[in-house]
Amino acid sequence: MLPLWVTLPLLLQAPGAPPRDTAVLRVGSRKIVTFRSALGAATATERAATAAQRIASAIRAGADSVATRATPDGALVLLAGAPVFVVTPADVDTTTGESPGTSAAAAANRLRMAVEEVRESGSVTAILAGLAFTLVATALLVIVLRLLVIGRRRLEARLGRVTVAARPRLRIRGFTLLRTVQVLSATRIGVGALTWVFGIVAGYLYLTFVLTQFPWTRPLGQALGHYLVSTLARLGLGALAALPGLFTVALIFMATRFLVRLVRSLFEAVERGALVLPGLHRETAQPTRRIVTALMWMFALVVAYPYLPGSGSAAFNGVSVFGGILLTLGSAGVVGQAMSGLVLMYSRSFKVGDYVQIGAIQGTVVTLGLLSTRVRTTKDEYVTLPNSVVVSGPVTNYSAPRDHGHSLTIYSSITIGYDVPWRQVHELMIAAAKATEGVLADPAPYVLQRALNDWYVEYQVNAAIDPKRADELPAFYSRLHGSTQDAFWAAGVEILSPTYLAVRDGNTATIPPQQRPQRPVPSFRVELNQP
Repeated sequence: MLPLWVTLPLLLQAPGAPPRDTAVLRVGSRKIVTFRSALGAATATERAATAAQRIASAIRAGADSVATRATPDGALVLLAGAPVFVVTPADVDTTTGESPGTSAAAAANRLRMAVEEVRESGSVTAILAGLAFTLVATALLVIVLRLLVIGRRRLEARLGRVTVAARPRLRIRGFTLLRTVQVLSATRIGVGALTWVFGIVAGYLYLTFVLTQFPWTRPLGQALGHYLVSTLARLGLGALAALPGLFTVALIFMATRFLVRLVRSLFEAVERGALVLPGLHRETAQPTRRIVTALMWMFALVVAYPYLPGSGSAAFNGVSVFGGILLTLGSAGVVGQAMSGLVLMYSRSFKVGDYVQIGAIQGTVVTLGLLSTRVRTTKDEYVTLPNSVVVSGPVTNYSAPRDHGHSLTIYSSITIGYDVPWRQVHELMIAAAKATEGVLADPAPYVLQRALNDWYVEYQVNAAIDPKRADELPAFYSRLHGSTQDAFWAAGVEILSPTYLAVRDGNTATIPPQQRPQRPVPSFRVELNQP
């Protein structure tokens, strides 16, 4: 490996590094030209020093005319007819597209201004005129700043005197987006920001004007003015160049909005049943409309993206990539929930308004979204279930029979001992079902014997109700159970599940007194023999 003292000169002369033999010619505080190469035996530094001496001598001699002339070596710049320096092809910055002629013309123009500034620097009249203009500009700046402060204070005082009834608030369709205090605070902040902006602009213009009044600082003042003008021009030209793209984006937006409204009208007609489309059901019309609308807006955004101002800039692309990464990392669970929501919607397991049972939750479906399902229970409790949980378990829809013209069957089981005739139990349970409010006569209630256990029989009564009243299931079961107790008590039958041997000695039966039959109670005598 070569030592550092050997490689350092090579590194300094690497491509992209500024050349070592470079010198800037200055007259006063103004830069005239940059020499980037040697000319004959003279280095760039020697060329700059020689040119500076010639210019100084010509100015002392009263020279004032500047001209350029083409030569075999490049372009010659003359002051009062005498050559002062030459711009060679090696001095030109080829990356900016300059030539020796254009570079010499620009240098001559700067030299002309520098000569005038040197003369003004020795003129008392010019300096006094600059001081006078500076005083006037200072007074104007003070007046402008004072007016800005007074205007801000008066506007803030007027905002403070606004009555409660007249205080502004930002409302959108009845929703208060910003309260009165927030609107007033935002207005004060906006007024203060505008005051500072106008004050800074006024100070910038003042500084630019003052610097241009004196020959020593005029190059700096012109640079500030040129920066302001170039910035405004660039912004203005950028705004004008962006108008066709913005017009195209507006057309895309309006066309997409028109198509979205048309599609929404079409799907709403399907949802109402006024229009029938093959493969599209009324239950899936709303989620399909949302998906189609989202796809249309996404397609419109993709089409309009190239026409957005700054869409091709590195900053815009960086923000887009960063947003895409965040969306990719954070949407894994959301996508899973959304897919589960689509499965629920397109499987048509249930819809909003149906009375369902999901796991241990029973109630009316209030919301069926892409991410979650909300259920309102009979206790007016709102339970939110993630769609992935709903899809992973069984769902019972008690309202589904109404869509097929069927009735909803409720059922309840009791166990009765073998000592009670089963036909009597059937009659009592059917009578209890018919006596229950809301039970349909057609189809008629019926009883099933579910099991013949060791000591008792399990009976199940089945009754039909209107599925439109599915949300009253708890009340139906309560009424059915009450009617069953009344029917059995009236018949003198105890609802028991005997699992033990009972010996009665004439004690009162467990049937309520008002339902107890008027017949003798069987009894027996027990004698105890003492040894």
